[in-house]
Order: sequence, then structure tokens, then C-alpha cells
Amino acid sequence: MVMRTVKRIQREYNPKPCLPITFQVLGRICNSLRAGIFSTLIDCMLETACTVAFFGFLRCGEFTVSKHFDSTVNLSVTDVEILDSYAILHLKTSKTDPFRKGVSIQLHKSDHTICPFSAVQKYISIRKGGEASFCFSDPLFVKENGSALDRDFFIRSLRHVLDICGYNSSFYNGHSFRIGASTSAGSVNIQDHLIKTLGRWTSDSYCRYIRISKDTIRKTQKSLTLSNNI
Repeated sequence: MVMRTVKRIQREYNPKPCLPITFQVLGRICNSLRAGIFSTLIDCMLETACTVAFFGFLRCGEFTVSKHFDSTVNLSVTDVEILDSYAILHLKTSKTDPFRKGVSIQLHKSDHTICPFSAVQKYISIRKGGEASFCFSDPLFVKENGSALDRDFFIRSLRHVLDICGYNSSFYNGHSFRIGASTSAGSVNIQDHLIKTLGRWTSDSYCRYIRISKDTIRKTQKSLTLSNNI
């Protein structure tokens, strides 16, 4: 009993490291998926989910479901608004939004082959063309059978792709995208208040009162594509 308790405490104080999925790692993930790993739908869905998670500084629970899909909480197709040069992702709820006021995340077009706007456009087009019963209230990210993308499936698939890319996938999880986005942002000297605001961190609460223009967000996301050296 004592040894079990000691081992449990050791695990709590020595958690397994979580490595960041930086822009460089994201690029290898996307290229592998484009070469074909699963099916056309799943490859495109995973590329889009990963790209959106990175550029949107998303938590895994914000774009996957834990058990059952709930259209009042989870991301639906209708939560994506595609405009001329950027898309808007409407999160109905998140960890730092206990009252479910919602938050809108901009995903801008970039000149790089890894582009959140292009990924969303392509994925929505495939969804519309491949589903006879396509409905805007359906889950945004779906598996082959049409059910919502759940966390377990996403992590399992992500680690499979990371293994193919030559990484030790056991050191990566759903939080790796937020860590990777902030790491990439820091490597190209994006200002702290921008990183905190785009990541919706609650520390340094003054950041919530800083108004960031659409053009600034576009330039910040473009800067992330310059972080290939980490």
C-alpha cells in the first residue's frame, strides 16, 4: 500500500514531458497526411484539425468530443464562417469561458503551403461533396462513419502519423499544439501580449483588454510560418 502511494505521488510530481508540435513538426505531419495514410476524408480532416489547432492555439477539448456530440457545446459545421481571405471559427465554449459567451478565432490565408484558411476551405468542400445528408448542424470534424472526432481517436491517429514521421509519439498529446504554437511564436519574437491574447490565457488579465486588429492577427499567423528552425 505504501509503495503504491509513493509511486502515485512520484507520477504526479514527475509527469511525462509533453513536447511541442512546432510549425516544423506540423509541416511534416501535413506532408505525411497528404501523401496518404488513412483515407482521403480522414487524411484531410486530420490535416485540417491539426492546422486549425496550431494556428488557433486550440485546446484538444475545443475541437474534439469526449464521449457524445452535443451541438450546443461542440464545434459544428455552422461554427465555421469562410470569408474572402480568412475564416472565423466560433467556439461556443472553452476552459476559460465558463459562462459560454463564446469566442471567435480568425484563421487567415497565408502564402505558405501550410495554411489554416486553405485547409478549412478544402475540408469543407470535401465534406459537402461526399455526404448526401450533409447538414450544417453536423459535427465539424468527423470520422469515416460520420461520427464526431473524439479525443481518443485523434490522439491515436496523431501518434501514428508522428511515428511515421520519425518522432517518439509517446511524448506528444493534444496539448502539444498550444505549446507548439506559443513556442513557434516566441521563436520569431511575437510580442508576449499577442501570444497570451491569441492563446486566450487568463494570466496577466490586462491582455483581455487589448484590442488586436484583424491585420495584426493575420501578420502574427504569417509569422508562425517563419519558425522552421525549431
